[in-house]
Parts: sequence; structure tokens; C-alpha cells
Amino acid sequence: MKLAIIFLILAITYAYTIVPTLDIDLDGPAKQRFQPAVYLILNTYGYDASFGAFFSYHNETTFKHLTTKDYDVLATSVRTHWPQYAQELEGIVEAFNRSDVTFEYMSAWAYFHEIGHSLSVNIKECTAILLQTKEGIIHGRNMDQSPDAGRLLVIHFKFIKNGQYIGEAVDQYWFKTGFVTMFKYGVVSLQENWRYGHYLPLFMLLKKIATGTTSLGWTFRHILDSDINNFDDAVTYLENVIVACSQYNIVAGTGYNQGAIISRDPISSYPTLFFNNTGLGNNQFQYMVQTNYDHWHKDPKGDQRRTIAENLLANLTSTMQNELGVYSVINTYPIHNEGTFYTAIMNVATGRFNYFGQEGITPYNDLE
Repeated sequence: MKLAIIFLILAITYAYTIVPTLDIDLDGPAKQRFQPAVYLILNTYGYDASFGAFFSYHNETTFKHLTTKDYDVLATSVRTHWPQYAQELEGIVEAFNRSDVTFEYMSAWAYFHEIGHSLSVNIKECTAILLQTKEGIIHGRNMDQSPDAGRLLVIHFKFIKNGQYIGEAVDQYWFKTGFVTMFKYGVVSLQENWRYGHYLPLFMLLKKIATGTTSLGWTFRHILDSDINNFDDAVTYLENVIVACSQYNIVAGTGYNQGAIISRDPISSYPTLFFNNTGLGNNQFQYMVQTNYDHWHKDPKGDQRRTIAENLLANLTSTMQNELGVYSVINTYPIHNEGTFYTAIMNVATGRFNYFGQEGITPYNDLE
């Protein structure tokens, strides 16, 4: 209860971006599920300041490289292999009611990460922290992206199935009907990070998508919607599902040692990192950190986020080995940086899912 009050104070005091909450009934008509989210953003901020600015930025960096034929391949694949998500995207297009936001365009957004990897787009950073404590595994998440207009798109969702709440998510990518930060009650917390690994040339990527390869964001949707109900099954699924781009999946469960960093690649395979093989901490106090580089290599000199976070975690006092301690680490520059959109602090064992809209921060030298 004390931690909940502290996080409430932090949210009121320090979070400058309001994150609204919406319910999604997964048993309701697919076409209508995400329409309230579109209307909420448009009515609050208008199109130009929110979606318009976000889309324009990524059109220049990513989608301008696609041809009409490429868009058709993507749309046909979504309709053929993913009919439920196709209906959701159709509803989103209908809610926008704009000639430049078509089903073909939103199908490309569904595969935004895969296309970005194929084109070697320079995506912003993200950070994951897993801290094992007596009260369960605390999962800290920072989402970093561009441009700033994307902060206005962040929404917190609560999912309903069979009349019961089954999980939550917070994301700015929800309009592609997939998520990169998710929480399934009593099962797992989930996070995806960009990985600088092998990539498929665009023509190979489109062929792979045409055969039905899932979007990165839909893997977490599958865990939420399916009968996957434990940590081991979630990890096995994420280790084996066919992927079309490099990525890290960070997973935390409800039990002891149920933390994993899964490194995926469309070409090569890598072992999963678990608490019992990290070498960080001890039997009572363990932690893992994942940014955007393989954990078996040293951090690049120009991006020391993982090293800084590990050093801070190693020096946490016993009174800070909790959710507040994880928040203090993940909210430290450069872990929290110019591109941070939101922070989530999750603990599946206790059922707590805390989230904060964030403004970017830049180091300031007050001695000058």
C-alpha cells in the first residue's frame, strides 16, 4: 500500500504526459475494439499534433521506401492470415476517416518494426530491468522513440475476456493492434526491445510476411488471447515463433527465477538468459538488464545504459530492493533520456502494473 501511494505521488508530481485508460473487450466486435482509442486521441489533441506528426516522421524515415505493390502484399497478407487483426485495422481506418490513412497503410504499420529493420532505420533505445526480490520479480521498462508527438499517442489498456479483466498494456503502437509492453494477470509481464542484429532485405521480408509470419507486436497479443497460462509456456512460444526481425523479448513470471531475456533473430539462434545463469547478484538478490545490444558483448562506448543500470542495481540498499528502487534506476539519465515516452513498473506476482507518461530529459551542468 505504501508503494502504491508513493507511485501515485510520483505520477502526480513528475509525469508530465497524461496517460489515459481504456477498456478493450476482446469478445466484442473486432472492428470496434480500437475505435474509441482513435477518437480519444483525435478529440484530445487533433490529428495534426498527434498522429499526423508521428506518421509524417516515420513516412520520411521508413514508409516512403515502400511501393504500391509492397503495400498490397502487406494488406493481402494481413487479410489472409490474420483476419481478426484485419478487422481491427479496418475499424481503425474507419475511425480516422482520412484518404491518406488506408488499410494498406495501416497494414504496413502492423509490420513497422520488421520494415524498419529491413531498411536499417535508426530506432531509439529502450531499457528493461528485471530485479528478483522476496515479493516477486520487478520488471522495469522504458520505451524510447521519436518524434515527441508519439507521447500523445500513449494509452493504457485493460483487456476483458469472458467478462473478466485478463491483462493490461501501455503503448503508443496500439493503432497497429499489437503491443510491445504487456501484462497478463498471474502469468507474465512482457517487453520487446529493438535489437541491432541480422536483417532481411526488403524483398525477402515481404516474401516472409506473405507466407503468414507474425508481426512482432502480435506475439504478445497471442500470449494474451491464448491459453498460455504460465511462464514456461510463454518463454517456449517466444523462443520458437517464427520472426522476421531481430528483437529481444524480456519476460517475468510469478515464481522464483522466472525471468528471461530472449534474443531473437530471423537468421541465427541464441541461448536465452535466465536468472540462474546471469552471474549478476546472489541467491537472494539478482538482476538483469537489457537495452539494445547483445548482453554477451560489452556496451558500446557511446551508449552505456546497460552498464550504468547494472552498477546502480548492484549498489541498491536492502530498503531499495523493491519497485521504488527499480524506478529510481530506470529514471536515471541516460537510462531515462531524451526519447523516453513512458515508464512501466510491473510485478506479476503482486499484480501491480504502474505506468508513467514521461518527458525527455537532458543532462544539465549547473556549474556553468
